[in-house]
Amino acid sequence: MEKSPIQKKLSWALGCALLGAALALAFPVEVTVEGLAAPVTAVGQALRGLSLSGGAGNAAAWGIVLLVSALPLVPWFLLRRRGRAVEDWLLVLLIPQFCICTISAAFWMNPTLIGCMAADFLPLAQMLAIVSTALTWLVLRFLRGMAEAEGTRLVSAVSALLTGCALVLSLGAGAALAGDWRAAAEEAQAGNAGNAGFTVAVLGVLALLRLGPYLLGAAALLWGGRLVDQAGREPFARETAELCDRAAYACRTAAQGSVLLSLTVNLIQLALFDLLVQSNFSVSLDLLPLALAGAMFLLSRWMRQGLALREDNDSII
Repeated sequence: MEKSPIQKKLSWALGCALLGAALALAFPVEVTVEGLAAPVTAVGQALRGLSLSGGAGNAAAWGIVLLVSALPLVPWFLLRRRGRAVEDWLLVLLIPQFCICTISAAFWMNPTLIGCMAADFLPLAQMLAIVSTALTWLVLRFLRGMAEAEGTRLVSAVSALLTGCALVLSLGAGAALAGDWRAAAEEAQAGNAGNAGFTVAVLGVLALLRLGPYLLGAAALLWGGRLVDQAGREPFARETAELCDRAAYACRTAAQGSVLLSLTVNLIQLALFDLLVQSNFSVSLDLLPLALAGAMFLLSRWMRQGLALREDNDSII
């Protein structure tokens, strides 16, 4: 039996969660300042080596610095035809950030030259500032594009956005929970306690339970994307109203699952407290699905009323 489009997307969300978990378990990453700053450090060392190779190498190193610093000018000039907006000035802000980052990485690698206790953190701080500026520009530009887009393009953009958010949410949740489980399992086994194996198994089950609310939230987003797509074609059709009901129930299920699974995790740990060598109690309340459920149920009522009025008008005509 062939799957419907929404069933395929739900399968993609589950696949993304499994992929994230597999990657986290297969390639454990120890997050350190040095590791995160490694790209900036490597570029800086390469430029410094080039600069010290002689006059031509020094000129080439400075040329690369200027070229990298000028990269934000490419989208800046390309946007001239479509018209620049206020947020596009963030691209100009990227120019000095790129310049300072490359120069400091290449020629000021010695932390003792910087009068700050956190000098070793400087390359990472500069890289994060650049990423933050670029991401801010992208988000603001995307929001402006949605606000100015025509109906068909707006529907496609919102539908793709909701689907993308669902897949990213699933992938990130799978990776984060698998990484947390691996770290907790290693810590439990390092303690050489008698119940370490049992604890590791229980922690694995709890990680799967904690994954539930994220998958339910992803499902709610996917149903929302399906609703947007349908409403863009036939906003007052009966199928649209039914999809609105389905999306509302998906949001409600996500909110219910969030609190119920959180309660289940805590109760399991409490019941097995004497047998576990490690536990992690938490209280979580995901307000977003709760708020979305209320909004979707209200929207569903309005759509039902609009559909009833349309059917009455059609019967009179």
